[in-house]
Amino acid sequence: MKRKICELLLIIVFYVLQCTAGRVLAIGGISPNFLIIIPVLFGFLNGKTEGIYTGFVCGIIYDLFSYSIIGLSSIAMMFIGYFAGCFYQKYEEKEFLMPIAMVGAGDFIYGFLSYVVNFLLHNKLDVLYYLKRFIMPEVVYTVIVTIAIYRIIVFLNRHFEGKERKRAIEYDQGNI
Repeated sequence: MKRKICELLLIIVFYVLQCTAGRVLAIGGISPNFLIIIPVLFGFLNGKTEGIYTGFVCGIIYDLFSYSIIGLSSIAMMFIGYFAGCFYQKYEEKEFLMPIAMVGAGDFIYGFLSYVVNFLLHNKLDVLYYLKRFIMPEVVYTVIVTIAIYRIIVFLNRHFEGKERKRAIEYDQGNI
């Protein structure tokens, strides 16, 4: 339960970062997508269920506070967290490249889905312009931010995992 509360607090902190520091750090009007980092990394580090949970919460928070279509971001981030969770236990957390590449791929998919729903369905068909001007710069910027904070999230995950394991051992000892 403590883990879920701490994850929720981390999601809220990342949302506040996206709304405040993201605008300050914007380069050419492009800011990193902090909220896509959490479902991908937690899915990669803890499995599909954790990726789905964090993706849903990140998406709902994003939808409620900044989007007009409620549910689009939550569904997209849930799927992205799920697919990141498919690589759970196939790679170690020391391997740096795979989770970073998954964050880039997840941000690309999320940006493209946003383009389809918000622009393509409204007859704005310049895909290459949107790809070059918005999606790819955001992907690069999000990957750079992920490189900077990856070790912190791995440390927090290991800290929560250690406490859960310790609590499970203490609970098991009474049932001998």
